[in-house]
This record gives sequence, structure tokens and C-alpha cells, in this order.
Amino acid sequence: MRNLLLYMVGTGGVIYLAVLYNSRGLLALGAVLFLLSPMFLYALQHVGQRMECALYFSPVPNKAGKYQVCLEVENQSTLPAPHLYAKALLKQAATGRTCKVRLHGKAGAGQAVRLEGEVERLGFGLWQIECNSLYCYDWLGLYRFRKRLGERQQATLFPSCYETTVKAGVRTRLFTSDSDVYHPQIGGDDPTEILKLREYQKGDRPSHIHWKLSAKSGSLTVAEMGLPIGCNVVFFLDAETEKMDKIPLDVFWEVCNTVSQEMLRQECAHYLVWYGKKDQRLHRKAIRSLEDLMGFWEEALGFSMGRCDFTEAYGSQFKGEAYASEISWSQEMELSCNGKLLTKVTPADVEKQLLETELVL
Repeated sequence: MRNLLLYMVGTGGVIYLAVLYNSRGLLALGAVLFLLSPMFLYALQHVGQRMECALYFSPVPNKAGKYQVCLEVENQSTLPAPHLYAKALLKQAATGRTCKVRLHGKAGAGQAVRLEGEVERLGFGLWQIECNSLYCYDWLGLYRFRKRLGERQQATLFPSCYETTVKAGVRTRLFTSDSDVYHPQIGGDDPTEILKLREYQKGDRPSHIHWKLSAKSGSLTVAEMGLPIGCNVVFFLDAETEKMDKIPLDVFWEVCNTVSQEMLRQECAHYLVWYGKKDQRLHRKAIRSLEDLMGFWEEALGFSMGRCDFTEAYGSQFKGEAYASEISWSQEMELSCNGKLLTKVTPADVEKQLLETELVL
């Protein structure tokens, strides 16, 4: 509005001087300025009505700990959009906390662009993201066209993930245990699952020969048995999260996410184990893939976690189930492995301490 007022005053001044001094040149300039305004308005409406938009949000923070909000805009008109502006509103479902992200950019004729913005320290949990309007401005900022969007999304934000020095040995990863999940490449001794069939080689056990297929093919065929992959590490989450302050709670979940993701990267399946205050029993989630871990974070907000003697309770509740190693992570910020204290984390130095702590499984 301010730009339009200045533009009108300037145009009127040029026309006034043209009449005062009887100048044809100033009069022509005034006429051009006068006609530019409706042309800008028409062009702006033409562009704004031919915009297609889609809202995107990354639930995983980047290395700088920031989350990215993106509005993808496709300009389907034959004219450029010199300035685009939108505002995304983020709201945390549990606390009602809100955060605004401003998105700026421009789009050439027939061009698809992304208006990107970043926000940090949102906090783990379920967030609602909405972008109700996209504003298009002309070259001089005289007019704006508002395109109503009503774009909305929901996303569960995951805790930050840092570098760490978890080392899961072969003995831990391939620890013998009962499971209905099998290693895709390494063979074992489970007769209920055949990994692959191949020709007989010297040294193969006679019990592994598939006699029916051997009789049909006329040559000895060996069946390599499957290797069950169990959750050979238990990760005890020893905290009463409802009583923790925000910063220690954020760090608690960040360390849990960091250690769990590093074990996944090393193909070390594990259980995340917590104590339910309401039913007073242990709960566990098998983590064999990133999808399993994402499912855990989507459910974690509903946990009412308490504390107990995890080693004793686990042996009583899951009798006969062996595991190779146990990790304990407590609300006092103490990280232990197989009963040995590895480090006491300071929230301000969590990234550095995780990198310096050697966790061998």
C-alpha cells in the first residue's frame, strides 16, 4: 500500500510538471507511468491464478539441528512471478506451542521452484504444519495477489541424531536366538528355513543334502539353512519421563535415537525396553529397521514411563530369552553397558561426549 501511494504521488507529480512547463516529454512519461499500474495489476492476477502449490516438511533435523519447511510452487503462466511470500505455522499438538516460518522466493514463467525456510529446537513430538496463503507481488511491489491454499500436514518430529562410536561385533550381531526373521545372506542351522540351493561341495554335511531335488537333477544339491536374526541387544530406557524437565528430556531421547540408529547401521537388531507405570510391566519394541524405529517414535508420546530394576524384571517377564548385551540409559544421564558405567552426559556437551564415549557390544 505504501509503494502504491508513493507511485501515485510520483506519477501525479510528473503529470503536474508536464502541464506546468508544457513539456511533451514529461507528459509522455506521466502517461506511461499511469498505464503501467493497471498492466501490473492484470499481470499479477494472471500469474497468481495459475499457481499450483504443495507443502513439504522434513521430520528429521539436518546436521545443524534445523528442520526444513518447503512450499513447492509451480508457475503455470507465461509471465514471471518476481516476488512470492508465504508463512507456515507450526503447532505442537501436546503443548500448543506455535512457531512461524517465513518463505520467500520468485518463479520464472513456467518454472517450478521451492520456497524454503528453516526452524530449530522444535522439540520431539507430533506437530501440525499449515500454510493458508501464498502472496504474489508485482515488480514494484504496488499490488499483491493472495492465493488461498489451505495446505496442512501432520508430522512426528524425531530427536536429533549425533555421531557416536558404537561398535557391534559379529558375535553380538549373529548371537544365536529364536526368531522368525532370517539373515538375507548368511546361512545357519535352522532346518525350518532354506536360504538358498546350490551344488554339493566337498565338506558339506550329508544332512544338508536335498535328496529329492538331487534325484530329479541327477547331481547332489545342498540346501543352505537360514540363520535366525534375533534382537540380541536390549536397550533399557530407565526414566520417569513425565517428571523430567524439557532440556534433559530432549537429551534423553536424542541419546536413545543416536545409539539405536547406530546399531541399525551396523545391522544389530535390538529391543527398546521401558517400564509402564500404568500396568506396572515391561514393554518392548523390536528394532530391526529404520521403519521400526520411526514407529517407536510415533508411539513414544503415549508412553507413561517409570523406573524399576530392569535386569531382574526382564529375566522374570521374558523367561528363557537370552541376549548378548544390555545397554542402560537413565534419567540421571548415565549411559551403561553390561553393568559398567560408560559416561555421565552433560546436556550442553552431549554431542561431544557421545563421540568420545566408546560403546562396544
